[in-house]
Amino acid sequence: MLVQQSFTQLPETYTELYFVGTPGIRAGTVTAGVALVHHGPGTLDYTVEASLATASVNGLARVRRQVTLQPTQPETVTFTLTIPAGTAVDALAVNSLGSPEGLHFHLTAAASPTGHTP
Repeated sequence: MLVQQSFTQLPETYTELYFVGTPGIRAGTVTAGVALVHHGPGTLDYTVEASLATASVNGLARVRRQVTLQPTQPETVTFTLTIPAGTAVDALAVNSLGSPEGLHFHLTAAASPTGHTP
């Protein structure tokens, strides 16, 4: 008897979105690699947006990338976002515009090579 890979039934067409490595903070910027994999027929064009957030403000330093996905072929996008001067960012959000896929990463001292958030 075979064990199913998932107990959740996946739709016929869907897209995976995930971080490649741990997003990091260095010299006033946040850098994150994001991979997308389209499962379904034909190519698919995506707009992927990354933004920073503080405890009280979302959507700081937005950066958008266009990507064309081929079925089952991973595509990696790297985002570099400049932290606004005098701002202590708390989180990184990555969203695929027009679809439900999204990621959220809480930036902590562990993400910073200096051991503290900016």
